[in-house]
Amino acid sequence: MRRLALALALAASLAGCGYRAVHGGATAERFAVVLASSSVPDAVASDEVLSGVRDELARSGALARGEGYPRCEVEVLRADEAGEGIAATANADGVSLPDARATRVGVVARAWVVRAKDGPRERDTGDVRAVETVAVAADARGATFRHTDALRAASRRVGRKMGTRVLGLPSSSD
Repeated sequence: MRRLALALALAASLAGCGYRAVHGGATAERFAVVLASSSVPDAVASDEVLSGVRDELARSGALARGEGYPRCEVEVLRADEAGEGIAATANADGVSLPDARATRVGVVARAWVVRAKDGPRERDTGDVRAVETVAVAADARGATFRHTDALRAASRRVGRKMGTRVLGLPSSSD
């Protein structure tokens, strides 16, 4: 009986010892996620960036509802694209022209935490970039759908990367 009482007292004292995991685990802070600004004409891309940040914060138990404070503000800076696998192909007149076999779509964004209205920026992620490469379809309609899917995937990925940086978790570079 005495051993049981001693074990219970020891367990109760260790439960409140203040131990916390160094990496990962739930955080006590919860952040709302809002769009500060977007320089990208595609609203879906901006929404995907926000969804990516929310996904990562929710995974760590740090997502709050609404637009209150403290909050993570997101700025979508740029979406760009470049040809991949460029080769020379002849057109109907026999003239060699460059032709891309794939398209690389990239999205650049940044995020930071604000604890109160007009408060200072904290935990600024700096510019974060994510890239998605997609094969070019033979027809224009297929190429349009693939480009849109690649833009969404890159946007979601850049949002997740920023979410991990805001939380201070280790993340890989792109």
